[in-house]
Amino acid sequence: MRKTGSFFGNIIMAIGIGGFAGIGSIFFNIAIDGGVVLLNQLLLKSTLYYVLLPIMGGLLTLGLHHLFLKNDHSGVGIVQILVELDHIKTHFMKPFRVFIRVVAATITLIFGFSAGRFGPIVHLGASVGSNVGYRLKLSPETIRILIGCGAAAAISAVFRMPLFSAVFTLEVLYRKQFSDYFAPVVISAVVANQLGILIQGEPVVWHVDAFVIQDGFRLILLGLSTGGVGILYIYLINTFTEWFSKRNSRVINYLVGAVGIGLVAFLFPLNMELHAQTTIRVLMGEFSIALLIAIAMVKLFTTALTLGTGYIGGNFYPVVTIGAALGRIFGSSSAFSVLGMGGLISSYLNAPISGIIWILEFSGQFQMLIPALIVCALSVSTTHHFLNQDIFTVPFKLFNKEHEAVR
Repeated sequence: MRKTGSFFGNIIMAIGIGGFAGIGSIFFNIAIDGGVVLLNQLLLKSTLYYVLLPIMGGLLTLGLHHLFLKNDHSGVGIVQILVELDHIKTHFMKPFRVFIRVVAATITLIFGFSAGRFGPIVHLGASVGSNVGYRLKLSPETIRILIGCGAAAAISAVFRMPLFSAVFTLEVLYRKQFSDYFAPVVISAVVANQLGILIQGEPVVWHVDAFVIQDGFRLILLGLSTGGVGILYIYLINTFTEWFSKRNSRVINYLVGAVGIGLVAFLFPLNMELHAQTTIRVLMGEFSIALLIAIAMVKLFTTALTLGTGYIGGNFYPVVTIGAALGRIFGSSSAFSVLGMGGLISSYLNAPISGIIWILEFSGQFQMLIPALIVCALSVSTTHHFLNQDIFTVPFKLFNKEHEAVR
């Protein structure tokens, strides 16, 4: 009887957290889009702002860290959630700490740095579940469930992809532990998805071009290539982060990052565009092969530079853009772009089911299942064979080590 009561209690809390986390993430998303629109007006006045905006963002971030995060080197995103789940009795995601990090992430995103909004959105949603659990003094296992509910709700509300949101949470955050978490996580994702549709409208579903199985050879090449690019992406971010962390000067790191991003934007203005906008243009076939290669290469470098120099942001949405560009290189059909996204997601997250679901839910076409299976299987296998780690492996070990040292 107690177990039954606990189950239904979790379901009720999942509904509530789905609503609160969904609304919070939607407003965060709107704030980013609004900020970008305002600052883009400056870019129309002078090309010098391509250099000046990242420097201004760097100064604001430095001031924020000096005032509130002087002795705190943690960021915002999946790694921090994994750490909290691993040390569930230690409340890391306290409201003020999360708020400051979300503000820092907003600065990173609207001032032209190459990072994603996915990580901050997931962190924001997970913190809702975490704080409800700690405030109500619930059991560690229940808090763990609520963290996942908040994360899934935040993703679902913004992206309006409830199945991907739930599967991503179960596969990545819970490391494929499905049984205890499935129902609450799915319910939170569905509630937040409905809120997202209510506030932002129906999601855009890309009805990709007809796909035929004789493209099988290119599918194999795409799967192997997304696996290789996933390895490169992980390597660059980890290498840049390790190199700049040894400098022990936040001022210099931020300055290098801001000037570097500004110079790249001056030479390649497309890098200042939001990842979502660039991805849509890739799907619409607006770019030549040469420009698609340039987009992928520049995004790889600037994302590693942004995150490596300490700016707070996510690493997911750059992968979506890079994957779309990579897929389009292999085939003129938009289907290859969607497959490239899913393949790279599978590779760098070590989450093939999430990659497959992304492809199916993004395209809205079940006929993409077999191509998705081929690309995602080859991609994740390539990364696992040659690297045997995902994007979170190294930072997760580092944060765990720091936590144990503090204790």
